[in-house]
Amino acid sequence: MSHVRVGVVGTGGIARSRQIPCLLRDSRVALVAAADPSEEALALAASEGNIPSTYADYREMLEREHLDAVVVCTPNKFHAPVTIDALRQGAHVLCEKPMARNAEEARAMLKAAREHGKILDIAYRFRFQAEAQAAKRVIDGGELGEIYMVRVNFLRRRLIPSWGVFANKDLQGGGAMIDCGVHLLDLALWLCGNPEPVEVMGVTSHRLGSKPGVNVWGPWDHEHFEVEDHAAGFIRLRNGGALQIEASWALNVPQHQETISISGTEGGLDVYPFRVNKAAYGMLLDWTPDWMPHQGEPEWDRQMDDFISAIVEGREPLVKPEEALRVNEIVDAIYRSAETGAAVRLDA
Repeated sequence: MSHVRVGVVGTGGIARSRQIPCLLRDSRVALVAAADPSEEALALAASEGNIPSTYADYREMLEREHLDAVVVCTPNKFHAPVTIDALRQGAHVLCEKPMARNAEEARAMLKAAREHGKILDIAYRFRFQAEAQAAKRVIDGGELGEIYMVRVNFLRRRLIPSWGVFANKDLQGGGAMIDCGVHLLDLALWLCGNPEPVEVMGVTSHRLGSKPGVNVWGPWDHEHFEVEDHAAGFIRLRNGGALQIEASWALNVPQHQETISISGTEGGLDVYPFRVNKAAYGMLLDWTPDWMPHQGEPEWDRQMDDFISAIVEGREPLVKPEEALRVNEIVDAIYRSAETGAAVRLDA
């Protein structure tokens, strides 16, 4: 193909600030259409991205434009139906994270991708960061030995989203965990070789989000706050290891934290900032790089490059839908455990 014909569904902030600019910077891409029921958002995207065709109904766009690929940037509720319709129409799909509101919807997306033989890529962009790529090389090189403990934190002190539909449970499926926690959960699982989870304990809270207070991003609609502002989970893995995760929009901690700490029999590794921790030669040693490949490169561009390259080269993208489905399964289990107060088995 001379150019990959791409359409975008959902032209809100993430599309206009990130995905559309990435598409425009790729010389292999022809961004030919966009769809959104919001006339204002659609007009802004068309103007900023010089997009020739716009549609209020994405289904009309799919029928008329003969697209090679679709980038889905809608609220989570629409990830599954838009993706499945695009796959059925013969288009490859890059869908914003999370894969869907829940694992049931994600499984339907995976089934459609397999039935129609098309690429389904999920925008877990943290995998493309320089630190993540460096960590993967170190772990795959055997430096940590057998990994048995992983600690994941995505904690914001007071950064509740005060725009959009983030606090709407029907549209999003959840709050802090499904919004930001999934990024680091996906990354941690990928770094460790996608270990199989067998049991999950979880707790959630909306104590700060449901009342007014200090917020860096300004006032939010606390009276209609339907999701959790904090969630924590403990995941027991098939290999005998464990993963613990916290995700929060608002937590009374000293500072924001985005951390992954991985411990193995031969060493440990922190992803942010990147550091390898070893015991060798009768000493405790820390390794920190002076330089690493892709340092300073935007992971958004590298993510889009991987998606377009997968189409052009006929290969799988870095983020596989089966892996993204596992993230949804774990998040579902955290939410279900929080509701029931009991552990949730994933291998039953």
